[in-house]
Amino acid sequence: MVRENMYDGWSYERLRQQRNRAHFLLEDPYRFVTVLLHNGELYAIDSPCYHASGPLGEGELMDVEDAHMAPSVACLRCPWHNILVSIETGELVEVQPTSPVASVATEDEEKFKVPLYPLRPHWEASGGRVRLTRGPVVQRTHKVSLEESSGIMTIEVEDEAEMRRHPLPSDAVAGNLQSGALTMQIFDIKSKRLS
Repeated sequence: MVRENMYDGWSYERLRQQRNRAHFLLEDPYRFVTVLLHNGELYAIDSPCYHASGPLGEGELMDVEDAHMAPSVACLRCPWHNILVSIETGELVEVQPTSPVASVATEDEEKFKVPLYPLRPHWEASGGRVRLTRGPVVQRTHKVSLEESSGIMTIEVEDEAEMRRHPLPSDAVAGNLQSGALTMQIFDIKSKRLS
């Protein structure tokens, strides 16, 4: 069974004005969900990161291209630990560089990696040539739709019994008021252009 959560006053333009995202606290059961507008499509995913309750919903939205596969994968990158999660499937996305990372030889010819500033994930220094590995589903995704003529956004969430039958790592943190609220607070700070 699916529960529909409906919200009035939404449009694609409003989402674009909000950095292509909106955060919701759903009721019955309580759950923090982020709605994303990416390449003209709507996606909904649990807001807190499964890994350490970080504000995944406020993470950088990026398309990661595999050097060996045609389609790119739209991911959110958790701002706390740089974990990548597919916004379409909720799968963990692991990235390995296929070209070498910058290194320097010392006098004894030992090579060490040169730190890049600001510090970013090691694979970003590879010039974009990466191999993607899709891991297990770790973050729950939800169906979302927007009827622009009425301004109604609908987020469909499986009922609690169904989620208990098929648990995911993000379930515990998405229903936690403390960890979920962090994403919404960061969003409010950014929307007011405060640091």
